[in-house]
Amino acid sequence: MRILVTGGTGFIGSHTVRALLAAGHDVKLLVRNEEKTRRLWAETPQVLEDLVVGKITSGPATVDALRDCEGLVHTAAPVALAVSRAEARRVARDNLRSVRLLIDRALEDGLQRIVHLSTTALFDTTGLDVADEDAPIVQGGDTYALSKTAPEKHLRRLQDEGAPLSIVYPPGVIGPDDPGLSEAMRGIQQMMQASVMITSSGFQTVDVRDVAALHVALVERDPPQPGRYIATGRFLPWEEYAELLDRAAGVRLPRARIPGRAVRFFGRLGDRLRPFVDLDPALSREATRLATQWVAFDASRAERELGVKFRDPIETLMDTVRWLAAEGHIDRERALRFTHPGRGRA
Repeated sequence: MRILVTGGTGFIGSHTVRALLAAGHDVKLLVRNEEKTRRLWAETPQVLEDLVVGKITSGPATVDALRDCEGLVHTAAPVALAVSRAEARRVARDNLRSVRLLIDRALEDGLQRIVHLSTTALFDTTGLDVADEDAPIVQGGDTYALSKTAPEKHLRRLQDEGAPLSIVYPPGVIGPDDPGLSEAMRGIQQMMQASVMITSSGFQTVDVRDVAALHVALVERDPPQPGRYIATGRFLPWEEYAELLDRAAGVRLPRARIPGRAVRFFGRLGDRLRPFVDLDPALSREATRLATQWVAFDASRAERELGVKFRDPIETLMDTVRWLAAEGHIDRERALRFTHPGRGRA
């Protein structure tokens, strides 16, 4: 099949392109930056044979991109991390416009295989011990969730009407070969360079290659049908996460033990200072709440219905650390297992 992919120069999108090609499909890209695209895919010329350059919020560009396609994987979306609520609403409008231009048009054109990438951040997990695809959507919420809820509600209405549309919800996505360090990858980088914060709750990450495999499974699903799927590895308390990162790096990383309430206080303070000081998005109310009050997500529906298996976190962390070291994003002395002969797995 010929599949249109948006976000094909991003982390998840580029891995999705590789997975689709490996499965024997043709890929068409809708991209904003042609120069970046040609640079990234220079060694895969078949990707460059079918490019449409334009914004996902442009009607003519999306019509041109969808022409002659049999499926769509929509991974591109503006991100609203640690921004004002006004900016989050603007991003939400852009996200909703892109969804309507792409997905509504794809359905009008008769496409039967449509996948939309969302996030676990839009679920309201208050009072839950474990969350799955049936958890409620946040009402209002923090800025990142706010930027995602309007398109989510629109897509669910389409699903209720029987549209063959699947939605995928990952948490932090990590792994090798990130064209530009995404938020979760920068988080690993910061832990390697400074320390691992040990606080309340824990976290879940997912291997980018597993998200790409899930996208392919949904594109190939017969018969096409609506579906919603959590995509994540197992939940790890922060202490266990730190121990796995030690194993991945081959060194004992420093720990910073901070109570959850203190972490959230600094997050709120960061939001107040951000209009005056350039601060990392991790120092925000939303990011610190997620870091200290995370509720475990259950990805068994994807495994059960689609046969996708999510990697053990240690494999993903090893490959992530190795790639970060090889690309110079972390000090090679922080990745002794991979960069020094005779010190373990090469």
